[in-house]
Amino acid sequence: MSDGGFNDELLEKELFGADSDDLDGAGMDVDEMIGMGDSVAGLAGEDSAGDGTLDPLRKGGATAEASGVSNGTAAAAAATAEGPGADGGRPQQPPAKPVDIEMDVPPGEITVLTHEAKTRPTAPQELTSCATYDILPTMSFVSGYQMHAVAATASMRWVFTGGEDGYIRKWDMDASAGGKQLLTQGQRHALVDSVSKAGVMASYWDHSDKTEDTEMLSPVYSLAVQSQAEWLVSGMKSGHIGLWTVRHDEGRRVALLAKHSKPVSVLRISPDEFGLVSGSWDRAVLYWDLNSGKIARAFAGHVSQISSAEFRPTLAPEQRAIDANGGDDADSSSRRNSQEEDGDGSDLESSTAASQAFDVKAASHVLLTASIDGQCYLWDVRAAHTLPHALNTAPRTPRWAASACWSVDGTRIYVGRRNNTIDEYDVAMMGSDPVRTLRLPMNSGPVTAVAAMPNGRSLVCASTDNVRMWNLADDSASDGARAAVPFQIVPGHHGGAISSILVDERSRYMLTTSGNRGWEGSSNNLHLGYEISPLDR
Repeated sequence: MSDGGFNDELLEKELFGADSDDLDGAGMDVDEMIGMGDSVAGLAGEDSAGDGTLDPLRKGGATAEASGVSNGTAAAAAATAEGPGADGGRPQQPPAKPVDIEMDVPPGEITVLTHEAKTRPTAPQELTSCATYDILPTMSFVSGYQMHAVAATASMRWVFTGGEDGYIRKWDMDASAGGKQLLTQGQRHALVDSVSKAGVMASYWDHSDKTEDTEMLSPVYSLAVQSQAEWLVSGMKSGHIGLWTVRHDEGRRVALLAKHSKPVSVLRISPDEFGLVSGSWDRAVLYWDLNSGKIARAFAGHVSQISSAEFRPTLAPEQRAIDANGGDDADSSSRRNSQEEDGDGSDLESSTAASQAFDVKAASHVLLTASIDGQCYLWDVRAAHTLPHALNTAPRTPRWAASACWSVDGTRIYVGRRNNTIDEYDVAMMGSDPVRTLRLPMNSGPVTAVAAMPNGRSLVCASTDNVRMWNLADDSASDGARAAVPFQIVPGHHGGAISSILVDERSRYMLTTSGNRGWEGSSNNLHLGYEISPLDR
């Protein structure tokens, strides 16, 4: 049995049939596999408005109106509902429906519409214009448990991790990278030779959750920290979101945001740092107003556990001036609009019909979400009733996605898949199908984490066997090409699921954590720190 409680051989047979090497027709019902495929048929008959009418998202039928998606994704929703029973011989499951969580009355505020995005650190020119990178592991943050989440301040001064043991740890990155504490010979034995520095832990505290007047430790499923380490939010097993003080009275829980009913797997602070997006195993994606603690948006459309959420990259004011002079495409204009938006967005909301499809050229505040069943959606957070734009999976690709990310310029999206591939989407072209698929070696395992590098030409991806850095400028990475190897191995990890990859905003460091995030896969309990150097070859 693996650390996640799964027998890998039996799992492969269940997912792919008796011949686990045949991945061409592989499909999966992940909700059923991990015990989350509970029937939500009762939701379809609830009176959500209290006036004898049903919410449109709860009505039956695999139509675009019922599933809450656009661009002809009704067929994809129907395929998800059917599950693999048709070609795997298993009984068909009841169709899953999007969860419907109502907004608070009165609702919270969409803070990104009324607040300017915080200025973020930028990488130096030598790291944004280089051909590739040398990424060398030098630090090990010792922990005996799976780490499900990692977060860091904008300056990378403090790093926070959380995992299966129910504690939040705070690490001093400057002291760790400076070699203030070294690993013992026994600790270095299982690591590559370059790893000699030990992570310096500054403090830790209990990740306690309050349920029915009882305080108990909860695994940490997700983390997000304010850019100056003033406060931190964490996702709990019960569905609560904890808000913790960090700079003053460290480790004190000041609030519990309670709306989700199952583990909170994703947390993302909005660019203005007054809002929060949360995703959960209950299939809900919520936008919280942190000033009031109320829900301002509830994004209904996913029918499986949320695995990833990320705002489209935005530009700081000084960067907008550069982009205004040198930008030459519609996407640059969209990014400029995201920072120059005035008013509260009411004009857009009033002109947006409930059935209107997502339009990236009109939308400036864009949220990417992905669920474990492979669904990937783009949302315009300004409009209360707009339908998302769906990204389709490539042909013969299993319905699965544990990680998705934007390129640094916000024009591309990369989604890790189960069958050793990464789908690349061009947002500027507004297409629903991937423009190319990057294929890893067949024995590499599922792609569980992806992160884009600041030069726009490199992509770091993690699978069971190794961490790799892809050269995106090399077309040999796409389907059917036989040429030079389009990636290089980043040493450090070997064997075990990688839960997250975090790249420093100044691109000096990279962090990786090992853990299955409560899903499938084993873990080697490694948390490594890397130093990044530019290469011009």
